Amino acid sequence: MKKIIFNDNPENTLYVYCRVSTSGQEKDGSSLDVQKNRGIKFSEKLGLNPIVISEQGSGLQPYIPKTNEKGKPEGRPLFTELIDGIEDSLVMNIWVDDDTRLTRNDTDLQFLHLTMKQRGVKLFVGSSMEPKKWDWTTDLVDTIITKVNQQQIRIQVRKSIRSKRKLFSDGCYMKGDPPFGYKLENKRLVPDEDRKEWVQKIYRWYDDGMTTTQIQKILFENSIFPPRYSISNNKWFPLETIVNILSNQNYIGIDVYGDLTNQCPPLVDRRIFDSVQKKISDKKGSKIEVKHDGLLKNILKCPDRKMMTVLGVKKHRKHPLYTCGHRERSYKKRSTNDCPIKKSLQVELLDEYIWNLFIDVMKDSKTIREKTKKELIGNQNTYSIRSINNRIKRLQKELNGLNERRLELDKKFYINEIPKKNYQVLSDSITEKETSIESQIKVEELKIKQLRSDEQWIDWLDVHFNRWEEKRNRTELKEKKKVLSEYIHEIMVKDYDDSTKEHHIEIHFRIPIINDKIHIDRNKDGSISRDKKGLRKYKVLEGEGSLNNPLTHQKLFDGHTLRQISWLIYVATSHYSDMV
Repeated sequence: MKKIIFNDNPENTLYVYCRVSTSGQEKDGSSLDVQKNRGIKFSEKLGLNPIVISEQGSGLQPYIPKTNEKGKPEGRPLFTELIDGIEDSLVMNIWVDDDTRLTRNDTDLQFLHLTMKQRGVKLFVGSSMEPKKWDWTTDLVDTIITKVNQQQIRIQVRKSIRSKRKLFSDGCYMKGDPPFGYKLENKRLVPDEDRKEWVQKIYRWYDDGMTTTQIQKILFENSIFPPRYSISNNKWFPLETIVNILSNQNYIGIDVYGDLTNQCPPLVDRRIFDSVQKKISDKKGSKIEVKHDGLLKNILKCPDRKMMTVLGVKKHRKHPLYTCGHRERSYKKRSTNDCPIKKSLQVELLDEYIWNLFIDVMKDSKTIREKTKKELIGNQNTYSIRSINNRIKRLQKELNGLNERRLELDKKFYINEIPKKNYQVLSDSITEKETSIESQIKVEELKIKQLRSDEQWIDWLDVHFNRWEEKRNRTELKEKKKVLSEYIHEIMVKDYDDSTKEHHIEIHFRIPIINDKIHIDRNKDGSISRDKKGLRKYKVLEGEGSLNNPLTHQKLFDGHTLRQISWLIYVATSHYSDMV
């Protein structure tokens, strides 16, 4: 990404900021060139050295850029860098072609004006040789203008959408470049005679059992390149593009734009298309079968944070085991690092022990108790019994709707309209949603009970303990793993002591709940401080962060010979909690 090189002499430097809203304008360059030339000429009149900053981005976006899923900044990073330069006193003079080039965000506008005023920055706009005056009148007028501009942009966007919908209704293709195998004539899709046969071959090959990787290789060997390869300089069809071709309804004559549907020339036989969709659907619905699973799989790690794997039962192995990944590599005579984990750990016993330990920690945590209390009675005065009952009715209606969907899904499954794998995925989704709604209904019912109860503290504390006891008795592995991963970041097996037959384990929680405490507020005379209702004032103190507690467990956790061993459990707040 480009960076601004700030001049050592800010007093004699004019930063010319040029901006366009769309990537098309940026590639065309005309608008940016016009702004650049005007800015340079203006700097000559002032006798200042110009530094031109050009970028593409919407003026409505805030000056502090957001980051996408890959961690890259979105928005206007150069503009952000320019504002940082102002705050660091590296920028004293700025020129923009008009106010909208700076920002169209009314909140940012006031902040930027205040920052420039505090740093003594001169902002020149257009051809005016006089810098902006930093007074309340300027702020008021600019804010009003910015708000009007925002509304104009919204109107323009709405008009653009209406125009595109009308063109689509008239038969035009409105989704940019035409799909592979088509070309545009008068904005309408027509078959590309040179490429349509390759679309038909792609469908036929995939229907005959070829993989997308094999299809990719054949296309490359026949010099069939993706539509935009001249831009990306990549002559290999991306696998994602091939999958998109295999799923595009344009090839059976259906063109969709939002909620509108049109017809276009078909290139592929409908029966082959449907057969391909079935194969794609089966692959999406199928999951890689997990041979061996455990409650701690994906969170149990070696000292170097390598995931431990699960070994299943065999003739020489009576119990499934958690084993070090390095040891598994050594079994296969592959290179491995030294690892202190010399003994594997029994899956069932370790899962049971950690699960019960986890439940005990959660029940004892003052932080979790306070969370339960606030959930049940924290907003008691905000809602009436009537409003809560209305919410319960809405939730019950939603629950009834899910029940109707389940009946419809069952009907389709039993008449063979939906594959079993797809049916199971959808059924699990409905069950999960039903469970969530039923839980919400219980919470709302408890709120009504609290409003009618004089002994609130007894009720919510009982709810807290009962909730975690119910979780302790759960048997569904998927649900238990979900609960565990919500609070535990990782569990590390540190080493194995041959003399004591102990494994040393660290449990890293996501939040500091170990040994957290309730602190009672007191008055100067030592008496307990109370609020207007006569209730004690208190606050929850975060946990110490770690607990080194040797625990003896009279069952075997490693291997499968009959011995009794002890465990050293070290419970700690995860140092990586800021990453989750």
